[in-house]
Amino acid sequence: MLLPGRLRCTAILAVTLGAARLSAAAAADPPIEVNPNRPTFATPAQTTQVGVVELEVGGQRSSFRDHSALSWSPFLLKVGLLSDVEVRLGGTGVLRQTQAMTAPATGFGDVTVGGQWRFLRHRPLGVDEAVQVTWKVPTASASKGLGTGESDATLMLLLSRDLGPFHADVNLLETWLGRRQASRERQPAATVSVSRTLSAQWSLTGELYYIGATAETLRIVSNLWALAFKLSPRLVIDGGADVGLSHGAQKVSVFAGLTVGLSRFRHPMETLGSGGGG
Repeated sequence: MLLPGRLRCTAILAVTLGAARLSAAAAADPPIEVNPNRPTFATPAQTTQVGVVELEVGGQRSSFRDHSALSWSPFLLKVGLLSDVEVRLGGTGVLRQTQAMTAPATGFGDVTVGGQWRFLRHRPLGVDEAVQVTWKVPTASASKGLGTGESDATLMLLLSRDLGPFHADVNLLETWLGRRQASRERQPAATVSVSRTLSAQWSLTGELYYIGATAETLRIVSNLWALAFKLSPRLVIDGGADVGLSHGAQKVSVFAGLTVGLSRFRHPMETLGSGGGG
């Protein structure tokens, strides 16, 4: 049996070795580098770094052809569970809708929960491929006209490719829209987004996207242009405009926001079951 003095020394040694091990693990961690999904409609196939929490927030205001307007504060929280798997919690934030001859409506928007899995890296032809599933929780007020009051489900195929200073994202989506007095209605969508690195900090993005018509809405075709500035690997700010090309699209939207790496909740070496490379 150990004597009290020896026991005390053993405990001190164990604590010291444990602290040294944690310090070494932290020192070996790669720096947090964000993977912005905003401000485009498209989403990259790449996922959030394993063990990292990212937050995207912004503000956007859209003007429509019927002289109405909508302002909202979109947000997205992403958590890297594995090297190719992330979970997502997002939404439209606080909404304010104005229409001619009608009192403005203000309230909290819908919330989305989902996950993304990148199942192929850099193949074929250097393309990353991923799938994403999202479920909309109808938290926006239908009585105020801020939401449908019904849940939706979206399945998305994501393709991404880097080529020198260029990065391209292609998304194909199918959404099953909830309807109060009918079965779910399917709505297809697609988007192509291309980014160009201008310098170590600046990048320019152009995007063309399409959202199919439904029994209640017209077809949407629009194009978006944005500038992004990397203040650091873990903080990127952006701003730009989205100009509608079809009658069903908004006339113009302006937006600004940021993507920030909040924290690391798990060291990569502690992650079990991670697939693929780092």
